Amino acid sequence: MNIINSGTSFLQQHLLGVLVVIVLLFVPALFAQEADLFGDSSADSLLFGDEFDLGGDDISFDFDVETPTEGSAETGDDFFGDLDAEDEADPAEDSTDTTDDWGFGDDDLFAADSLGDSTLTEAYTDHPLDFRKSVQGTFMEGTGVHVSFYSPQIVNEKLDTWYSHLDYSLSIELPWHYQMDPLELSFLVDISSFNFENSFPAGGQFNGVSFMPYAKAEVMGLEVEAGAGFFFPSFGLMAGLGYSVQMHSIYISTGYRWNWAANIDPIGAAWWLEPRFTMGIRLW
Repeated sequence: MNIINSGTSFLQQHLLGVLVVIVLLFVPALFAQEADLFGDSSADSLLFGDEFDLGGDDISFDFDVETPTEGSAETGDDFFGDLDAEDEADPAEDSTDTTDDWGFGDDDLFAADSLGDSTLTEAYTDHPLDFRKSVQGTFMEGTGVHVSFYSPQIVNEKLDTWYSHLDYSLSIELPWHYQMDPLELSFLVDISSFNFENSFPAGGQFNGVSFMPYAKAEVMGLEVEAGAGFFFPSFGLMAGLGYSVQMHSIYISTGYRWNWAANIDPIGAAWWLEPRFTMGIRLW
């Protein structure tokens, strides 16, 4: 009994020492790692060290590994394989084909001759409504022919009692054209019929053929024309406004023309306004 009591008394007296010994033996094992879980900026870390390897030989986030430069003896495949071996020359760089997205080449419409002039090529002139190829080298090249139908609609008071009729005109477009984008200036000669007959007082006629050189300016289909000539035997002036549509060589126009004659027997000077419908061919 004394032995048991004395043993218990010994443990009570030396309990603190025993606990210290246990702590010294086991606690250092808890700090056996060199760094914490995340590490610091100067040491390796389990998650964010210099190299985060998930295993295997293919994937690595080692940012300190130098990339082999071109021409270096130490080369290897990248993650997707050797792309350099599969690269092909860009066809857009090596191609000499000048065809655009619409199927026209640079020389489809026009080709420069030895003098630097533009000549029409097969790709454009083979259209059935294009007649320019058939007149190349002739006196008709670069010209045009237009036929108009018209009849006076509005007249001044001096012509109120004069009857008028359906008339016709033939216009020749001269081979002088000036292109000042978007304006095109051309010159024409117009030969027209006119026919007025007085009904009251009885008697009096004004009829014949007019000869009228004039200039025409065209911008995006809008036409403005002006000229001076003769309503034989009287001197006359002309001005017009219209709109035109061209389909290859075919030309269609509609508008109004104002005419003024200096001397109509027996009423003197007078003017009239006529609507016109024109159709024709342009050969340039």
